Formats: sequence, structure tokens, C-alpha cells
Amino acid sequence: MNDSRFILRILWLLLLLLFSMCAFSQTVEQIKKDNAYYWGEGVGKTTLLADKQALSMLIGSISTSVESRFSMQTTDVTSSKKSDFKQHVNSLVKTYSSATIKNTELLSWGEEPEVHVFRFVKKAEVYKIFAEREVKVKEFVAIALRSEEKYQVADALRYYYWALMLLQSHPDANSMSMEVNGKTVRLDVYLPKQINELLDKLDFAVVNTQADENLVQYILEITYNQHPAVSCDYSFFDGRSWSLPVSAKDGQGIVEMFGDSATHRDARIKIEYIFENEWKTDNEVSDVLPKVNPVIFKKSNVTVPLTKLQQPVRATPRTAVAAAPAAGKATAALAKQGVKMVDGAPFLSMLGRVEQAIRTKNYASVRSCFTDEGYDMFTRLVQYGRAVLLAKPEYSFMEFEDGILARSLPMRFSFSSNRRAFVEDVVFNIGQSDGKIRSLSFALPNSVCSDILRCEKWGEYSRVAIIHFIENYKTAYALKRLDYVESIFSDNALIIVGKIVKTYADAEKKLFTSETKLTQYSKTQYIKQLASVFKSNEYVNLKLTDINVKKAGAGGEIYGVQLQQDYFSTSYGDTGYLFLMVDLNKPEEPVIHVRTWQPEKDPDFGVYDISSF
Repeated sequence: MNDSRFILRILWLLLLLLFSMCAFSQTVEQIKKDNAYYWGEGVGKTTLLADKQALSMLIGSISTSVESRFSMQTTDVTSSKKSDFKQHVNSLVKTYSSATIKNTELLSWGEEPEVHVFRFVKKAEVYKIFAEREVKVKEFVAIALRSEEKYQVADALRYYYWALMLLQSHPDANSMSMEVNGKTVRLDVYLPKQINELLDKLDFAVVNTQADENLVQYILEITYNQHPAVSCDYSFFDGRSWSLPVSAKDGQGIVEMFGDSATHRDARIKIEYIFENEWKTDNEVSDVLPKVNPVIFKKSNVTVPLTKLQQPVRATPRTAVAAAPAAGKATAALAKQGVKMVDGAPFLSMLGRVEQAIRTKNYASVRSCFTDEGYDMFTRLVQYGRAVLLAKPEYSFMEFEDGILARSLPMRFSFSSNRRAFVEDVVFNIGQSDGKIRSLSFALPNSVCSDILRCEKWGEYSRVAIIHFIENYKTAYALKRLDYVESIFSDNALIIVGKIVKTYADAEKKLFTSETKLTQYSKTQYIKQLASVFKSNEYVNLKLTDINVKKAGAGGEIYGVQLQQDYFSTSYGDTGYLFLMVDLNKPEEPVIHVRTWQPEKDPDFGVYDISSF
């Protein structure tokens, strides 16, 4: 009896399997005949191998369908051979694979060693992913336009060029257009023109020289449209090889040349616009740019005369955004924003000694100029990278709390294991009671400070407190002050970190689905993770732009600070959106209640701000 039941059960299972296979077969045949679908099928010893075949066939089907739309834009950059052209289009279509697979349905039947996989997707879904790529291109253009308005040249060039490269991967590249300043422009024409015009408006001039061992250092003023460039990345030929990229700030840069200055006539400079080292900060960029043909902009190569010093350019005010003040004009710029300045004459001699100690690397000679904490920060700062003083500073002095803020000493930092160099302005916090330097910080770009200082609905004290906090926050990461970071986070702080998670369907071909995963950390977990980052990296550098500050409706001096953050370290880099909700009721004891970081804007709510909490 038991044997007969067992046989009946087996027969029933076999019938179910047969019906299932028939159903699959009927569905597969229906989809193959339906013109509304793209499909691919595969057979393999394992599900993974079968799926690999199905995906390859699916992508080939999509490629064949859109070939004609790619044909016009690729005639100049691909081989005339039809096989090469098909391979080129197929490569471009693969850059949409993450979105394609996300919307793909799958049928599978059979058992190893003969597994069948059938992949299919509605053509309408494929057109949606082309539309998503178009949105990305236009978002990049919009970021570039905002950056250009603020004289953030590095960001403007990066996003114009990345938009141009993503455009090449779109089948409608020759017709894609958008509205810019009230006019409709065709992007395949507009983007190269915009990049060339931007490069045309950049100017490099030598304003000072100094010697450092066997090098001659030429201090540059970098202007865009006759205003100091808030950011500009470039490399230079030092007489032997090309330098690492230099990230200039607020119009201040440097060129270093081997040998005697008498032998130097010109410096060769390459303005960065491709930003290959930063491709990995964006999934689509890192996938697309290696597969498209680069566009070379010859105007990015400039020659700078070294034999004659130039006078610094005086910046004239802008209408939409206040001009970034040039080095040496900080006092007038701050006073214009309503900040009360104080006489800093009593501190100039001490600051001069500090400058000389940095030049001669005799740091112990100025130990008496610092408090214990201040000297610890100073030694960390000069060890942060090979520190070089740039232009002679003309300090501005403002009173804040019980101290004096002396802004600012321009310096360049480079690193043995680094792939870039940074220019930073150092701010000194001097105690009024003892006249000693008690802390240092890296200044925000002048344009960011101007944006905050223009918020006249808050008092001068609040505006300076916000700048002071953000600068200390940025510096704490650079100098790896784990104790300080730990002290400013509330014990119950809400810490949310977004991460783009990839699930590979074919690791070899980098076909994957991706999604942003939000992870909540406790303060203890975050500090432990940060300790590991600090230990494993020679340097950490935060570039903060596009700041937006809102005050909470209750609680006194509580602010939501939203900004775009470019994060650079020895082994990692990314770009995303940082939000901090900070209590500044005691400015010298700030408390962060919320910290969020997103790699990209959420499609539902955008970027976290104070209204989110």
C-alpha cells in the first residue's frame, strides 16, 4: 500500500513538472511572437551559465534594434567594418545592463546539467532606461552650469565632460536637447562649445617665487573670467615628468620646477577635465567612460611664462553670486558681508614666526606660540602632507567667543602615496587671554563663506559660528582627530549612510543590478569604522560645496547644514550629499544630532534636510 502511494506521488510530481514545462513553453513561444518584447535564451550545465547566454542574447537583440539610432553619431569614431560597428554598439548597450536586468523577467526550467533560462523585457522598459540616461546627462549639465556660475571650474569641467561622454552612449545623442538660460540647445553641439569657452576663460599667472631645496616653486594666481577660480585641477611638467593633479583653491596654485630659475622660461600645464581618478564615484560614469571614445580638448594645454611676475587680478563683483575674494583681500570682503573686524597687529609677529617655522621645518622653534592642543594640531597639520606656503598672507582678524580668528594662511599639501595635491587656507584660533594659538582649521572656499554670510536673517554671531563649525568638522577628518569627532556627536546621534549595492549576474562582464542601501549606525559603530579609515589611509580630504543652511523652528541655535561632499583618501573616493543637524547653542561645544550621507539623490524625497527629522 505504501509503495503504491509512493508511486502515485511520483507520477503526480512528474505530471506537475510536465504541465509546468508546457506552460513555460507556451509562455516562451508567445513572448517570442510578441513584438512588444526583447528576449534571449540560453542552455547550460548550470543556471549561471545558462543565464549568461540568455543575457548576452538579450543585449544583442536590443543592440540590433537600436543600431540605426547609433549609426550617425558613431561614423567618425568607429571602424568602417560592420562587425566593429556592431561590437561598438553592443558595448554601449551593455552600459545599460544594470537597469535592463532590473526590469527583466526570467523563466527557468530543467535540471543540471541541462538548465534552460529565458530572459525577456518589454521594449517600453528599455526605452525607459534610455530616458533615465538622458535625465542623468541633463542633471550633470545642470550641476556644471551652477558650478560655472560660482567659478568652481573643476566641478564645471568635470560634469560638462562627463555629460558629453554619457551623451555618446545614448542612441538619440544627435537630437537630445535641453533649455539653458531660456534657450533650447542641442547638447552634442553645446557641450564641446561650453568646455572650450570655459578653458578659454581660464588664465594662469605667476605672482611669486620661492626656493625649496632643489626645486623652484612658482606661486600661481588662477583666474576664470578675471575672477579667482574657486577650484581648478591641473598638472604640470616639472622638467622631468608630469606632476600629480593639483587641486587649486580660491585662485591659488603652484608649479614646481627642478633646477635653477635662470634656466626656466615657461611652464607646461594640463588643465584637468577628464577626472579619470574620480570615475568610480559614479556607477554609470565608471561603466560608460571606458567604453566610449574620449574627446580631446587641445585648449586644456597651456603655457605659462615664468620669467616675469604678474600683479594679482582685482576681482569685480558679480550680480548673482558675490565674487570670491582674492588672497589678501579677505578683510575687505568679510567687512562687506557685515562681519566686524578687529586689529590683528599684536598677532602678526607670532604668525610670522609660525610661517618661518614651516618654511625651515623648524617646528619646535614656535612651541611657545601654541597651547598643548594647538601644538598637537599644528604638528599634525605639517605632517598632513609636504606642506608648502603659497602667497604671502594678508590676514583678516575677527572676534569670536573668547578668541580671535586669523584668516588665513594659504598652503599646498602633497603626499608620498597620493594621486593628487591640495591647496588649503589655514585659519588660526588665537586665545585672547594668553595670545596663544589654540586650534587650527582648513577654511571653506570663499564662495561658500559668502553664501553663509549673506544670510542676514541670522545674526553675525550665528553666521560666523556656522562657518567655524563646518571648518572644524572638515579639518577633524583631515587631521584624523578621532577624539574631536567623537566629542561632537551626540551619544544618541542618528547616523545614516547610503551605499550603492551591486548584485552581479555576470561578474566577468560586469552585468549587475544596483540599489542604494541605507544603513543606520550607532555612534559607537560609526566611530569604530572611522578609526579604521583613519588608520588605513595616509590622508583624508573633504571638499564641501553647494551649501544650504536652514535654522530649526525651535531649540535656539539648531541648524540643518546640507552640502555636496567630495571625499578623497589614499585608497578611496566618492561624491555625495552630506547633511548635518547641529546644535550650536554653545558654539565651542557643537553637538551633531543627525548625520546622513547619500551617494545620490533619492528619487522620492531628494536629499535629507532638517524637515526630514
